[in-house]
Amino acid sequence: MSTAVTPTATRRPVFERWYTVVVAVKGLDGAVELLAGLLVLVAPGPTEVALFAMAGELGEDPSPLRIAAAHSVATAGAHLPGQALPLGLFLLVHGVVKLLTVWALLRRALRWYPFATAAVAVLLVVQVVGLVRSPTAGGWVLTALDVAVLVLVVLEYARLRRARR
Repeated sequence: MSTAVTPTATRRPVFERWYTVVVAVKGLDGAVELLAGLLVLVAPGPTEVALFAMAGELGEDPSPLRIAAAHSVATAGAHLPGQALPLGLFLLVHGVVKLLTVWALLRRALRWYPFATAAVAVLLVVQVVGLVRSPTAGGWVLTALDVAVLVLVVLEYARLRRARR
């Protein structure tokens, strides 16, 4: 009995791995946002102090990436006192939506894919608007991750619908 490997048989596992990894990273991002939102809401003062300390640590290394990260973190800390409530609520909602979306996507719950796609698309638009107003390197990385998730979700939804027929 021959076990010939077809192109589709080798491509599917690679797609599966990428899909799972990208969606799981999105889940990690959602968990971090959820925890950050709770932290900002519960303890805005200590959070501000921690952000400035982190910016100081990052700024000690002269590499351009660390300097950019230090600037982003310091900017976040500087805006925190006047925006703790809206920022905390935004992070909390964003994190919960991402975690619920990731849960549905990893379970391959077909009926939730349109909602997950819509949620990721809305969050992507919100992120892009925020980036246009205040661009950061980290924001662009997270936006690129959202685009990857959106593309993979649409591809996986189409594949699952075809398989179900």
